[in-house]
Amino acid sequence: MLTNQKIEAALAELEEPEKAQLISELNDPDFSGQIKSVGVERADDLLKLAACFSVAPISGFYVGAIAVGQSGKLYLGANMEFLGVPLSASLHAEQSAILNAWMHEEREVVVLHISETPCGHCRQFMRELSNPSTLKIHCKGKTFQIEDLLPVAFGENRKEGHGLLDSTGTNLEPDKTKPETQAQLAINAAQRSYTPYSHSPEGFVAQCLDGHSFTGRTAESIAFNPSVPGVVVALNQRNLSSRRSVAITACTQTKLATALNSPLAQAKAIMKHIAEASVDEVEVQSPVV
Repeated sequence: MLTNQKIEAALAELEEPEKAQLISELNDPDFSGQIKSVGVERADDLLKLAACFSVAPISGFYVGAIAVGQSGKLYLGANMEFLGVPLSASLHAEQSAILNAWMHEEREVVVLHISETPCGHCRQFMRELSNPSTLKIHCKGKTFQIEDLLPVAFGENRKEGHGLLDSTGTNLEPDKTKPETQAQLAINAAQRSYTPYSHSPEGFVAQCLDGHSFTGRTAESIAFNPSVPGVVVALNQRNLSSRRSVAITACTQTKLATALNSPLAQAKAIMKHIAEASVDEVEVQSPVV
């Protein structure tokens, strides 16, 4: 559990004024996982803080990551594990930070700071970015590029404008009868999915007791297994926010009716151990051409 004591310990190396400003930012009710009070030169010093957000009830292995966007903004990342479902549902810290940047509409991650050496799963996932040759990966005092970590990679490099962060979305048929419902929010999320391999966008919305909603959308990998479903992306955003402990009261999942794969069973299995809220499914008949 994230506590003030843990945060204080994680920020021990920062100067007092800097630490106080960052703690104030973290305590802001609207904090969403994006660090604004500290510059990029301090990114590596925030890894202990990022690891505080880790949820690892199975492994007890806590990993933190910080993504530096082209905009100069910093994004937290931490690994998440889910009880009662296969281990493959886990989210790794590198994925968490990149997806956090993506959900904040960052178009490019230029540097990734990680507290532990990235596994092969994450190295493959990072190849979905359209700038693998320029992305710098800092870990334990060393700097790498994707080619160093994954010299004989699976799949071709994504072209500029076609990667995870910078690709365009898919136009889906809106819910014309109820444009402000959770269903429409889920459709809106699905439209920004990154699904170049299945062409099956999907979105997920988790509504909290305080009325705030967290959305998520699919982020695919050419190797399939490192892909992240909308439910996990939404829960990642919730975990990295100031509302991480607010109860989830309702969930909505949307997908194409013609999709060959379905995220619903996994979403229900994950949410079963997190909240008592049911997961409603909405199917969209076809993309708008």
